[in-house]
Amino acid sequence: MAEQQQLQPLPTTYRERLAQFRILEEKRFELIEELLEKLEKAEAKLAQTELDLASEQNVRRILQAEISEAKGEAASAKEEAAQAKEAGNALVEKQSRRPFVLFLIDADSDGFLFQDKYLTKKAQGGEALADELLIRTREYLRPQFEDADSLDIIVRVYANLEGMANYLVRQDKVRNLGQLRAFSTAFCGRISSFDFIDVGVGKEGGAARKVRESLSFYTSNTHLRHVILACSSADLPASLVSTLPLEKVTLVESLPIPAALTEQPLRVTKFPTLFTPPPPVKSPRTRGRNGPQLQLMQQEDDNGGSTWLVIQPERAKSQGNRLMRRREDSEDNDSNLSISIGPDNTVSVDSGRRRRIMG
Repeated sequence: MAEQQQLQPLPTTYRERLAQFRILEEKRFELIEELLEKLEKAEAKLAQTELDLASEQNVRRILQAEISEAKGEAASAKEEAAQAKEAGNALVEKQSRRPFVLFLIDADSDGFLFQDKYLTKKAQGGEALADELLIRTREYLRPQFEDADSLDIIVRVYANLEGMANYLVRQDKVRNLGQLRAFSTAFCGRISSFDFIDVGVGKEGGAARKVRESLSFYTSNTHLRHVILACSSADLPASLVSTLPLEKVTLVESLPIPAALTEQPLRVTKFPTLFTPPPPVKSPRTRGRNGPQLQLMQQEDDNGGSTWLVIQPERAKSQGNRLMRRREDSEDNDSNLSISIGPDNTVSVDSGRRRRIMG
């Protein structure tokens, strides 16, 4: 092959030589064109790569900013959670410092008058009632709270002392208002957190209103562990009950509690050693509208229970005796026949004018 190339004749004329130069020039232009085309493609790819790189850099910067912001938010959230936890621990610690139980009593309400063994003994009775109330309250709380013995017990008794004294004087249980004030003062002085509050003579239901106001106020206190409520169910409207933390409320039962309250998640208990039981229903009269009455009652005294049978005489009905009725009415209380059975089975018969005891 080399020999054949060597054997090719060299151009001899100018035209042949020019033709060869043209062929070489065309090859050179083709090469240049090819190189330029590749260069343009390379530049285009480079420009696209630069754009892609810039875009990637922007995305990376955005991601870094978001990561940094997320880390900041996470750190802030962690700090806030730590602060909230610290605040929660502080609140729990604060609540655990002096938790208390509140006992609210409406002594003017039916069924929540204190027993005679307290009311009739003036200062001594007030102190005895305070001691008994504290003991029975802790007994009730122990099954519910492990720290029942360390809980503060706050007692608020509301009553119209003058009205209560007038009632007790009519019942021959105290002689005057001073004896009842001595009772209430001794009750307050026995235990520092016990108060017997005289609501005075005012609008009807003053004690009940005080109980409702205290209930609304204290149930929002974070230190309150439980509240024991001794008042008439009629003084607890649905609008008030719906606002209470019912899991923290116990009702003291004396008279039957209506179904509207028993259906609520409320605890119910009794304190038979504190309050006088409601009076029994009177037996019907045996004859006529104004005929004699039989009434069976049980009253507790220092020596035990006594059962009383009271017979009220028939009043005069004749129109001819109208002038005598006032006198007879005034003597009715003295002419009642009372039969009592004592704890030692002794029977006492008292006709008002004469008393006889039979062994």
